Amino acid sequence: MTDLDERIISTLREHAEGQVDISRLTSGAVARGRTRRMRRRAAVGGTAFGVVTVLGLGVAGGGGLPVRVPWTGAKPATQAATPAAAPGVPGALTRPDLVGKDPGLLHFGFDPAHARYLGWRSADGLESAQLDLGGAAPVSFSLARSAGVAEEVHLEGDRYVPAVMIPPYDGQLTQFSLDVADSDPIWVLRWQPVPGLFARLRTVAPTDAALQAARSALRLDVAHRCSAPMRLTAMPAGAWNAGCEVTVANLPAALDVSLVVNGSGFRSMEVRLRSPHSIVGDRPEPNATAAGRPVYVYPKGETMELLDIPKAQVTAGWGRPNEGFTEEDAATVLGGVQVAEHLDRPATW
Repeated sequence: MTDLDERIISTLREHAEGQVDISRLTSGAVARGRTRRMRRRAAVGGTAFGVVTVLGLGVAGGGGLPVRVPWTGAKPATQAATPAAAPGVPGALTRPDLVGKDPGLLHFGFDPAHARYLGWRSADGLESAQLDLGGAAPVSFSLARSAGVAEEVHLEGDRYVPAVMIPPYDGQLTQFSLDVADSDPIWVLRWQPVPGLFARLRTVAPTDAALQAARSALRLDVAHRCSAPMRLTAMPAGAWNAGCEVTVANLPAALDVSLVVNGSGFRSMEVRLRSPHSIVGDRPEPNATAAGRPVYVYPKGETMELLDIPKAQVTAGWGRPNEGFTEEDAATVLGGVQVAEHLDRPATW
């Protein structure tokens, strides 16, 4: 086997009892462990069984916070969300050397008349998006300056790059049958838009129609911001913005944002916004402050929640799987958090 998708499927079958519902496993993985996905210090080796562990067990949110709700395949709401344009920033075709260097930018775009964004991400040298093109499952797009990064499996767990030879990015369409009742095949398209730039489209569907539609809608001559309704205006000494991920699949009913802060010595912290707050229950009483703002520090001392954002839950997590930062650092970051007034209006972010 030469493709990572096939290796994962094979390993799943070997370690599962009865039939394996690949779609359900993937969705479950997508609901868990995102806090590890954008860590700067990420494993680039491992085995397929390690991916199975991620798929099977997942990782709960820090401090007792609930895990994310996966995209279920239902059509998103009519509210369209598109990353804001970045005027003056060259697209990937013009400056492929810039791809993956700025977590605030995406050096690509999709024609909104033909593809609906479910989410976008820029971190760890990888720029990516999840798209709805009318099929039962989303189409994922990855863009990077190395085949190894573009080939990452990011199923909400540790980044994983296959230890075997990476399949060629030669423009050939690959199909894999899951040999599971009522399961659609996996379709993967890999190509190099220009030398040194690697693009990957993937979906699970009866045909490759949605994947081909995504390629037709892809624009590599434009750039966008990794638009998010949350800004970090205060940083601990020696820290910087390192990752941006926005999930809008269920907008305006729900929104999920993750911003990663890194620091020297492999320090990492995730700042997360979830809306509406009602999905996580009542707010706790404040037990500390951050730049004069009320916050709640969870009992384990690894998660802090900002309590003055009425329409969303905003937290900073500096415990496992993140590491290196302190409660004081989290207070610095949350003390400077700014949240857009209209979370359900992406054009205002």
